[in-house]
Amino acid sequence: MKAALALSTLLAILALACAFLTGSTINSSTGAKVCVLRNCSLNATTNACGRYGSSNLCTRFRNSCVLRYQSCVSSTTYTAVALSRCSSISLNSRGICGGSSSTSSSTSNVIPIIIRRG
Repeated sequence: MKAALALSTLLAILALACAFLTGSTINSSTGAKVCVLRNCSLNATTNACGRYGSSNLCTRFRNSCVLRYQSCVSSTTYTAVALSRCSSISLNSRGICGGSSSTSSSTSNVIPIIIRRG
């Protein structure tokens, strides 16, 4: 019984330590948020572009790891898009996404309604 209590205490301490080390906070309604980024190098210098939520705003990140990290810790997620969409945006800044989107009006499900009078 003592071993089980000691083990559960140790696991609770480790969980709190992990949450503290990742910079996460504990929220009573949602619990701790832990972001795990695998195969990432935060020091990489290949820029990445992310679209902010479902808007037409993009942010240019230093690399894809920073984009993934910001998407994890932010309340609004970033979607990785082509770097050309951020061609007019400076590093670590948000601006209007440039270029064209991945879908065009000719391939969308929008059907025009033509009203003829007379």
